[in-house]
Amino acid sequence: MDAEKLRLEREKMYTDLYHNVIPERFPVHDSITWNFLIEYSGKSLMDVQCRYDTDECIEILEKGMEILRGDNAPAAGGHYGVALMLNQNQQSVMGTTGMIQHPEREYMKADEYDAFIENPYDFFLEKISPRLNASYAKSEIDRQFAFARTLLCLQDVSARTSKANKFIADKYGYYSPPPGSGAHQYIPFDFLADHCRGFSKIPMDIRRQPDKVLAACDALMPFCLWAGYNPVDHPNGSNMIPTHMAAYLRTKDFEKFYWPTFKQVVHKTAERGQAMTIFIENDWDRYVDFLEEMPMGTRMYMEYGDPKKFKEKLGKKHILAGFYPLTMFLTATKEQCIDKAKEIIDIMAPGGNFYFLCDKSALTLNDINVENYVATMEYVLEHSKNDNAGQLVNPTMKREDTIVHYEFPEFKSKYIVPYDEYKKEYPPVSESIEPYMRAGYDKYNGMLRLRGLHNL
Repeated sequence: MDAEKLRLEREKMYTDLYHNVIPERFPVHDSITWNFLIEYSGKSLMDVQCRYDTDECIEILEKGMEILRGDNAPAAGGHYGVALMLNQNQQSVMGTTGMIQHPEREYMKADEYDAFIENPYDFFLEKISPRLNASYAKSEIDRQFAFARTLLCLQDVSARTSKANKFIADKYGYYSPPPGSGAHQYIPFDFLADHCRGFSKIPMDIRRQPDKVLAACDALMPFCLWAGYNPVDHPNGSNMIPTHMAAYLRTKDFEKFYWPTFKQVVHKTAERGQAMTIFIENDWDRYVDFLEEMPMGTRMYMEYGDPKKFKEKLGKKHILAGFYPLTMFLTATKEQCIDKAKEIIDIMAPGGNFYFLCDKSALTLNDINVENYVATMEYVLEHSKNDNAGQLVNPTMKREDTIVHYEFPEFKSKYIVPYDEYKKEYPPVSESIEPYMRAGYDKYNGMLRLRGLHNL
């Protein structure tokens, strides 16, 4: 099929899915990572992650087309070894195989909650960032140089990988929402656990100083909303939320510490028109009723749990995926893999609001049997057609009626100064250039925000 025609078909399919309409067929997503594709091409994971040559990335993606069958565009990119070296990153560490590991570390001490609560962003920049990035802790000048080198490095590799990804998308007719219509979305409790206290320390804080944990989550709300602001509005775009800690909490702790600010972030972001894609990590069977409270059209893909329960409870309101166990491609026969896909489709596809995706993604060649994977994906594609295409999934519900309004303090930081304040110190020499100065100031402040806190 002509690539542009295929792209337009995929665009309509996703647009229907995201707008309460049952598409001609449900989208099928590959569950293959960039790391896997590097290994599949026969190249060194470590070397490629420290090179990121455009032509080499295209070569790897082209090789991957032997096994990729999904509608979602494969993409080169991820951690860049040189950038991790430049800021001496302590949170993302490359192992001897080239795999990036996230060692369990404490970046904020138990007695620093009060300072953190006063202004989480300022505290992060002043205290946590130098602990995350050892090169920032040496001196003010060392930090400036290390940050500049890292930022330039990331911009350079982003340009190279973007060129490769566009080449593949154009050649094979992949559709993606417009650039800038999505962002990584922090949620307060996971941010506190992932980037501050650590996986093992946050449960102790819940027991020993619960009021501080609650206050910290509340204090993080303005920052999380600010950091997740996407520069381009488009209904097919979405912010991405991984959910790390929820499944490891007792239900009463989830309800008290995790859920309130999580829910508020999603609703507040929905209020400005942005959808969410949430990776429901581990087993959330006991939290299904909580998820029903999310705004209509929230996109969720599940790792474990009972698909019948999720479909029954959420299928008319939310867009669902997941549940297919990736491990089956390695441990089961081809027939068993296909039978499992049929089981998932029979449960999840009727009535719409569904796309096919495994419960996790293959990281290395040892994670799947490629033959089983390809056969199963081809079966799914052949059986992805919807008999009731064009019908509304839920004709009685409107998204705007499912959004709850919350009020939060405005995000403030002494390091993020609005242009009207900044220009008092350095005013434009003429009113005619003031719009350009304002636009430039806002543009590059926004680009800095989107780089992610681990690089600050």
